Order: sequence, then structure tokens, then C-alpha cells
Amino acid sequence: MKIGLLAYNSACNFGATLQLLSTFMFLKNHGHEPVVINWVAKDLEDFYVRITPSFQYANYLKLRLKLWNETALCRTIKDVATVISSEHIEAVIIGSDAVAQHHPLFERIVFPCRKIIAINSVTSDVVFPNPFWGIWNDFLEKPVPVALMSAASQDSQYKFIPKHLRKQMKERILAYKYASVRDVDTKKMFSYITEGQCCPPVTPDPVFAFNQNAAVLLPSKEDLMKKYGLADKYLLISFKNDKRSNVSQAWLYELQNIAKQYGIQCVSLPFSTSRSSGQLDKEIELPLNPVDWYTLLKHSCGYIGNNMHPIVVCLHNAVPFFSFDNYGTKHANGLFCDSSTSKIRHILKVAGFLDCRVSSNSLFRRTPKPAFVLEKLQTFDRDKCAAFAQGYLDKYNEMMSMILERIVGSL
Repeated sequence: MKIGLLAYNSACNFGATLQLLSTFMFLKNHGHEPVVINWVAKDLEDFYVRITPSFQYANYLKLRLKLWNETALCRTIKDVATVISSEHIEAVIIGSDAVAQHHPLFERIVFPCRKIIAINSVTSDVVFPNPFWGIWNDFLEKPVPVALMSAASQDSQYKFIPKHLRKQMKERILAYKYASVRDVDTKKMFSYITEGQCCPPVTPDPVFAFNQNAAVLLPSKEDLMKKYGLADKYLLISFKNDKRSNVSQAWLYELQNIAKQYGIQCVSLPFSTSRSSGQLDKEIELPLNPVDWYTLLKHSCGYIGNNMHPIVVCLHNAVPFFSFDNYGTKHANGLFCDSSTSKIRHILKVAGFLDCRVSSNSLFRRTPKPAFVLEKLQTFDRDKCAAFAQGYLDKYNEMMSMILERIVGSL
């Protein structure tokens, strides 16, 4: 089958690229013809250009052409319908990633502020309607079967969505031939919007199958160490430049000094659009491609920092980690954070590693001492993690079999 993939293909984001690449390679390895639907709304493209260093953005554009096949550029819902028709795409898989977002107006109001009240602006990918909801099928002479895979709502406060919009969203959700979500909070959102008619299963992020699907793309550990000048034992650290998420320079120095006693090199690992906060003796700089980023984590002796996909990569490869979880629903203009909606908390609860996490997305958080964090890495249960990773890989393969069964059976 020729299967279109609709996700965040243009995002300069390591996790977004890897999950899409994993799905692309799975379908290719199973004899299908995958093609990435190149939907990039103009406001979303402008946002990417604004937040990403130009050399990293240019590097990503070149890399995409090497990793997968893309359609012509689509700016609108109708453009997506046009390429599906002209490319003779037989079915579409939407996701994984945060492709099920809608952040209602009430959620985006900021009060108080300098202007007394303000409304945070958002890009068109995080409000309904947009192509991630399959609306382009209405413009096709012959609609194609659509599967929604491991979707996330990214802390959308769905109970504030107006009734008339919930009705439209319900119609779209029920039109999927298959639907699954990446976390419990998104499952609750779908159940709420559809009035209990759709309670989708929680399924793995495709990065949990990256070794299976895309091992052929990975460089060797020896080549990687030579390329980046790494010691045999290195620890990766990534903190955002945000006082609510990062740690002090003194904390980093103390961590580095303790690690040296164990013969471990501390290495600053960048995010896809910026360097990691703070200074360490060794720093990996941008531009950095997602496949190298993945392999650096895979062969490290541990990871400490923010964001979800470094944790996913570590879980997949039984690499020790400690998460400074920067997700969750913010309240009182960010003074407090409800971490129960965090996608990191969800996956670590499922995996049984909540003790390797601290919620960092609040002004009132307590930062654990470096010695405590290193102790957690040294006592990390690799066997338990490997067993979880195998179980989640099996669950991923079951999901993909079900998706193909549903969309093929609809033709």
C-alpha cells in the first residue's frame, strides 16, 4: 500500500523526527510505500524559523530529504487533500506525537499581567480544526481510511472546549478506523469529547521500536566517540534555559566533580534548537542530527535532564536516567504545576521508574542533590528496564498490526 504519514515532519525536534522515521522504516521494512505528507502551516513554519538557529534549521531540511520521501508542500487542509489525491495515497496514519491538541481560549488567558489581561497566541497545529484531525477527507472524491496512532494532547485543558467544538471533534474522532493515544490524559480527553464512545488504548511512542525499525541507520559507538571526542564512559546532561526547569551552575559543578571520581565524563547535550543550560567541561554543539542524538543516548552510561524523548530512548535501551520533568498543567500563571498530566510521569509510572523523576515545572520545586541523582543512576535496574522495553516493543508491534489490518480492511 501507499500510505501517507502525517505528523510533525518539519519540526526541528529530535523526538518528532525519530518517531516519524521509526514509523516510516517500519512500513518500508514490511513492503509498503510510505510517504510523508508535508503539511507545514505558514504560521508554524515562521515559528520554527524564529526559534531555531539558521544553521540547525538548514541542516534539518537537508536531512529530511535523506531520511524519507515527502509530498509537495501543503499549507492548508485542502492542499493535503490535493496531494493525497494526486499522489494516489491509499491510506493515512496520523501521528505519533502531539497531534491531538486543542488549547481553548480560556486556557490561554493570562491574568494578571502588565496589561491586566492577555491571551497567549498559538500556532494553527494546536487548535481545532487542522489537518491532524483528518478534515481533508471531506474534500476527497473517495475518502481514504485514517488511523490515529499514539496521539498526545499535550496538556490540553479539554473541559474548557465549547460544546459546539466538542461536537465537531467527536465526529472526527469517531471517523478514524483506528485510534490510540500515548498517555492517560489524552485517553480521558477522547472519552470526554466523545461522551464515552471512544476510549482509545494507550500505546507506545514509535521511538520504543527504533532499534527494531531503523538500526541500519545508526552509527557505531566507536565512530560516534571519535566524531564527538567522548570518553568510554560518558554521562549526558540537558537542561533548558528556564529557571523552573534547570539547575544552578554550582549544582552542575558538584555533579561533574563527583562523576569524575567514578571515571565518568559529564557531557552537555543540546536540545534541537538550543544548547543545554550551564557549563560543563565537555559540550556537544549544534548542528546535531537526530540519529546521532539517539545513538549518543543509546551508548551513554546515563542521562540527566528535561524533556520526554531522552527518557524514551533511555527506557528503550535500558540506559540509566533521572528526569527533571518539565511537563504538566500549569496553574496560577505557572506558580503551580499539576504533574499528574505529565507525559513523562505517565510513561515512568507504566515502566515502574517514578523514583527516577522529580517534577521541575514549578517555582516551588525542591532540587535533589547531585549525589542523590548519581546514586539513582548507579543503582538503576537495567534488567527491569530491559524487560519493560521488550514488553512495550511487543505492544508496539501489536498496534502496528492492528492499524494495517484496519486500514487494509477498509479498502
